[in-house]
Order: sequence, then C-alpha cells, then structure tokens
Amino acid sequence: MEPVRSIDSLLAQRSRFRAFLISRLGNEADADDVLQNGLLKAMRSAGEVDDAEKLTAWFYRLLRNALVDHVRSRSASARRDDAWMADVAARDAEAEKSACACFEGLLADLKPREAELLRRVELNDEVVAEVARSLGLSASAASVALHRARATLRGKLEDFCGDCAKGACLDCDCADTRS
Repeated sequence: MEPVRSIDSLLAQRSRFRAFLISRLGNEADADDVLQNGLLKAMRSAGEVDDAEKLTAWFYRLLRNALVDHVRSRSASARRDDAWMADVAARDAEAEKSACACFEGLLADLKPREAELLRRVELNDEVVAEVARSLGLSASAASVALHRARATLRGKLEDFCGDCAKGACLDCDCADTRS
C-alpha cells in the first residue's frame, strides 16, 4: 500500500482514535497532542505496513506506546515542577531569614512615600499596581519610586551596618546605636 493512501485511511478514522485517547487520558487537549504526534510518526513510518487490514491495528499499537510515553513524560515533568517549587519555597524561607532586622528601623529615615511603598510591597507582600492605585500613582511611577526606595535603603543599610549589609545579613548583630 502506498504511504499517501495509508495516511488517508488513518485520517478517516481520526475521530475513533481521538475518542480512544480521550477515554484513556481524560483530557481532550492531551488526546489531541498524542494523536497529532502519532499521526506524524505514522507518516514517517507509513511504508512499514504493507497490509491495509493491519494498518489500523498497527496504529492503535503506536498510539498505546505514545500514551505510555506521554504519561511518563507528564510524570517526569510533574516531579521536576514539584522539585522546583520546593527549591523556590526553600529559597524564599532563606531570604526571609536573611533580611536584616536593621532595615525596619531605617525606614523612618526615608521619605514617607518611599517608606510606605517598601512596607506595603516588601513587608506586606502587596501588589505594586494595587499600592500605586491607593497612593494615586501609576503602576510605572510606583515601580520607579520603589526601585529608588530600595536603592536608598540599601545605601542606608550599608552606612549603618557596614560590611554586614553587603552580604546576606544572616544573623545580623548590628546594634541600633541611633538615638
């Protein structure tokens, strides 16, 4: 059987193949992806099947193998995503621990708007756009002001804490010597 005719035969049964995949995956989008990949493999290997009667059985076997590959790939991807999320959570927890306690006292030395932006965005985890709206600023103006406030605070921390502020500020033992 020539390859073009065999592919046409498979395409004529596309809805049956798709239903087969949906019943096993429970997801139309995944079923469409697996079917598309299966059809591409079939096009590349169409010359392997000489008997038109065996073509459908051959393609179902190809789809079953593609299903196994798809499920394995999804499982591996889920494990990678879980590991990545755990790493991000660990880094966030470490970053919280590494924040120098001195900076809260230095907020009073900043302009009131800068201090409020830092408190709300950095300490209270509010979204910049929402804070900007409540302060009567555009989101871009608030982002610029926040960037400047961070730079100003960084400079004040370096002046106050010295070398400690240039590192991670872990276990900062700076004493608040200001009066």
